[in-house]
Amino acid sequence: MKQTDEKNFLQAFSDHFSQGSMTTAIAIRLSQAFPPSLGYPAGKLIATVLTNRFYSPLVKAVRLNQWMIHDRKITRRELNRAVYQVFAHQARSLYNFYRNLDTPEQVQKLVRVHPSMQRMMDSANQPGGRGTMMLIPHMSGFDLGGLLLARQGFRYLTLSYPNPPHGYEWQNQLRNDRGEEVMPMSFQSTQLARERLQAGGTVLTGVDRPYPGTGYFPTFFGEKAEMPVAYIKLAIKTKARVFVVGFMTRPDMTYEIEASDEIEMQPDADPRRELESNASRVLGACETFIRRNPAGWAMFYPVWPQLTAQPS
Repeated sequence: MKQTDEKNFLQAFSDHFSQGSMTTAIAIRLSQAFPPSLGYPAGKLIATVLTNRFYSPLVKAVRLNQWMIHDRKITRRELNRAVYQVFAHQARSLYNFYRNLDTPEQVQKLVRVHPSMQRMMDSANQPGGRGTMMLIPHMSGFDLGGLLLARQGFRYLTLSYPNPPHGYEWQNQLRNDRGEEVMPMSFQSTQLARERLQAGGTVLTGVDRPYPGTGYFPTFFGEKAEMPVAYIKLAIKTKARVFVVGFMTRPDMTYEIEASDEIEMQPDADPRRELESNASRVLGACETFIRRNPAGWAMFYPVWPQLTAQPS
């Protein structure tokens, strides 16, 4: 790899975490140009560079989140290593996604569907059944997993983060061009999701990204976190089945898509308590996947900004 190309490769992937569309385009071109023997080591170098930016808001967010999911029982050295692993896993995941956008045979080698997920998909495809909500924590490999599910013909509407920056819009278009159906969450897309669920269709959305301003504070890893709860309203109104889906990194650095048991929505006479308690139960299922694969939790926003203490 020429020195200029290497610099561009590293910069493109480093900047990708801020979702710039131009740097995403560069990352795609370089990922497709350079083989894994160069792409994977470059990802590790990117992870090292990012981890050492101690005062970056991005790094601070990952440190806080990793500290929490390790039950606040982690040394500074262990935390530094955990943060590095998050960036290394995500850089590798993005490289695999961009390199294999149009090579389905390679995607099939990198991603497998766990029997629990296959059972959920088979039941979702039964005509005349209830709608299905797939709720996901942001785990490395979910981009590749989406490509695989689209190639297999499993159809679902994805509600992504509302009012996305341009880089996110561009990534959503990449997914849509390859058979997925991704729409930013809005009044119109939520209405469409409701119609799909009422007709027995399937809807996917992320549930672990903090959303300041909701005014709702479900429990996540033992602490209150201001998180979205609109998906709970949607599930209750449409009587949809609810599952948490985890995109898990295997020891050989391939990925596996798993599904939780169905999570029944519990009614409550108090509307606020109903939303927060059911969201807490969904997030509890997310915790199970995250604890099994903490380095794969690609959450780059501080989930618990009210907490600042970390290992000294």
